[in-house]
Amino acid sequence: MNLEGLRRELFFLAYHLHWSWSEIMSMPTDERQAFAALLREQIERENAEINAARRG
Repeated sequence: MNLEGLRRELFFLAYHLHWSWSEIMSMPTDERQAFAALLREQIERENAEINAARRG
């Protein structure tokens, strides 16, 4: 992952989970990426549910 990708991942986790920079950076990379993937999937599910409800 390049520096910009790491910044985006850090922002994503900090913004949504309210974790500090030090908490996120102290995690092993694979664990941090797994949390980001789970969060991304959850947000996509919630967005799909919202869109389905809007359609009726």
